Amino acid sequence: MRIFTPKCGKWTLLGFAIFFVLISIVLIFFTDDIVDAVKDQQFNLGSDDTMVYGFWEVTPIPLYMNIYLFNWTNPQEVIDSKWTIKPSFTQMGPYSFHEKHYRKHVKFNDNHTLTYQTQRIWNFAPERSAGSLDDLVTTINPVLVTISNIVKYKHPIAKLAANGLFKERAVTHTVTKTAQEFIFDGYDDAMFRILKKLRLRHIKIPYGLKFGWFADRNGSLTYDGTFNMYDGSDDIRKLGRITSWNYDSQDHFPSYCGRVNGTSGELFYPVLDDQSVQIFSNDLCSTISLDWEGTQEILDIEGHKFVIKEKEFDNGTKYPEMACFSPGDVLPNGLRNVTDCYFGAPAFLSGPHFYLSDPVYRDAIDGMQPDADEHGITVVIEPETGIPLHAKVAMQINLRVENIERINLLENAKEYFIPVVWFKEEAEMSDDLGYLISLLLRAPTIGQDTGFGVLALGCILFGIFGFIVYNKIW
Repeated sequence: MRIFTPKCGKWTLLGFAIFFVLISIVLIFFTDDIVDAVKDQQFNLGSDDTMVYGFWEVTPIPLYMNIYLFNWTNPQEVIDSKWTIKPSFTQMGPYSFHEKHYRKHVKFNDNHTLTYQTQRIWNFAPERSAGSLDDLVTTINPVLVTISNIVKYKHPIAKLAANGLFKERAVTHTVTKTAQEFIFDGYDDAMFRILKKLRLRHIKIPYGLKFGWFADRNGSLTYDGTFNMYDGSDDIRKLGRITSWNYDSQDHFPSYCGRVNGTSGELFYPVLDDQSVQIFSNDLCSTISLDWEGTQEILDIEGHKFVIKEKEFDNGTKYPEMACFSPGDVLPNGLRNVTDCYFGAPAFLSGPHFYLSDPVYRDAIDGMQPDADEHGITVVIEPETGIPLHAKVAMQINLRVENIERINLLENAKEYFIPVVWFKEEAEMSDDLGYLISLLLRAPTIGQDTGFGVLALGCILFGIFGFIVYNKIW
């Protein structure tokens, strides 16, 4: 018995022709809609099974933090000269660390937001480092300037008490420790133990009994705080925008400057026409704004490039809206006062080597060499999806030294902003992830080109069918 007959073949041919033409119509006219539907479904954090959630929950690309410490090379000369000689510094490092981010305790809220904490884990990368964690580094004594700053405006008795403690514990102007102690391990300090026991209301000890620039931070679930941000499920333009930090929508600065807004810097919304983007940093206890500066290709993907400008460190003189970042002393441009954010330490953030700062800060000391390429903040974002293609964030911590009445160790000190550490976090799109993004961006073109190819095939089959019918072959 014959299953396939000429008549059957003829109508099968017609069926394939119609099928291919219909498929081509879908591909040519509806590919954009299909791709947009996929984006709407997958490019949000509305549930834990979207593509973006997987990228956000655990860092999917190589991320590194390079830490540089400043070694004070002539402290005794400066002190012996009663601070008339310029302090001189040499940069040590980088001490490079592999960095991984994990989102923990994620809670989906009814108002299209997420509440979560971030756990950051660092592992030393000796192959990327230019030094050993056993390197010895000398810097201004952070405990000295912190306690002195806290009692600066207190009753004279408080200053005398602090001065007495400094004498009793033989506190010195400087401290010399290993790079490892200054960075993550922290070092024991007798003053911390005393202050912890006294439990003074105005003095908080955030590092337990040890001091280190990143002490108690590696692997901590709580150090970075608790964030709440939009998941983008109702409006893609809200994706990643932070609404509160530690359950508060206002941080340490007054007015506009203290408003918690922007993204975390790891997740963005589409930026097709944006002239600036905002990033909220818990290290700054504030938001920074980056301005559009053209385009840049990463892995053959064109992204919009956003960079930090001098406005971010303005004291309100040139940009009045920035005055709220200087609620107390108005200093020359180039610093952001984060004393309240750093538990009373006289800490001021700037670009590394005082990049984008008034020259007065660099001229007061020796050893600063600012470089725009090395010391700026840059983010390159794919504009349609909001996926960061490249990110580089560099920031420096400086400690203010000044003459404080009744503190003998600082009685001859002039005002200096001592650079102690700067760090650069950098992430680059991986080849695998770049390929997926490139494929997604090219999907409409691929779909339409495929549609025209399928249409041509359908037309050929229609032609063959017509030829068969006309010539009565089957």
